[in-house]
Amino acid sequence: MKRSHSKTGRYFRDATPGQRKAALIAALMCIVLLVASITVFFLIETNALRPNPTTASETQYLRARDAEAAAMAAAQATGRAIDTDAAVVQARISIAEAQLSMGQPSAAARTIDSVVKDNSENFRALIIQGNVYETLGNKDRALDIYRGILNQDLSNDPEVKREALRGMGNSLLVLGDSVQALDILAQAAIVPPESITLHLAAAELALELERWQTAATHFYSVLRFEPTNEIALDNLYILERDHSAEAQAALAALVSGTAYQALDSETDD
Repeated sequence: MKRSHSKTGRYFRDATPGQRKAALIAALMCIVLLVASITVFFLIETNALRPNPTTASETQYLRARDAEAAAMAAAQATGRAIDTDAAVVQARISIAEAQLSMGQPSAAARTIDSVVKDNSENFRALIIQGNVYETLGNKDRALDIYRGILNQDLSNDPEVKREALRGMGNSLLVLGDSVQALDILAQAAIVPPESITLHLAAAELALELERWQTAATHFYSVLRFEPTNEIALDNLYILERDHSAEAQAALAALVSGTAYQALDSETDD
């Protein structure tokens, strides 16, 4: 460290007046740009400055901030608690979603954590919180959040249930538990209405695990909803050629309605 300082000192001693002046100007410009960036960020956050949105996510963010301001004013006017007011909560969730879409997961985490702190049973907020921590790479935290959601009664909210299962499956996969991840993704795929995307994800993971019948089951399931899906057709061609017994068993189970019986019982539990 001392050697570095001596080199810097020697540079300024040996520099010409013009070089010293240029270095000083460059340093001042860096400081000005830093201060300007901080100021702009503060002004945007406080709605004192409104940039022109260039993406759908930026438009969503600005609209959500407007909705938050209006909801806060309405809550204050009627004496309702701001942090638990339904309209305020909904607006803040939208802000976190927009921040996540704009590639600002740390900002989204601060927003959604503050929402969940006062609204711990809000499923939509919990789902976004799980998504945020998935994006941040904190799979253990995301997994805990998704498990907590699934421990509650979701019989009337299949979209939340599907997303919690999807997030849990993806988190388990990243954490190295591919077998359980496959079972969870399969459960997610069959939550009504069934998801082609999740069927494909489960099928491709099953191929990696060499679970040929499971893979065929999901690929055949895709064709029920999208008969021309090229990914499913290409993979089923190979499965029917190289693993015909497993492919035939998968098709027979689908036709008889027994293919997902075990998963149905897990989902109902």
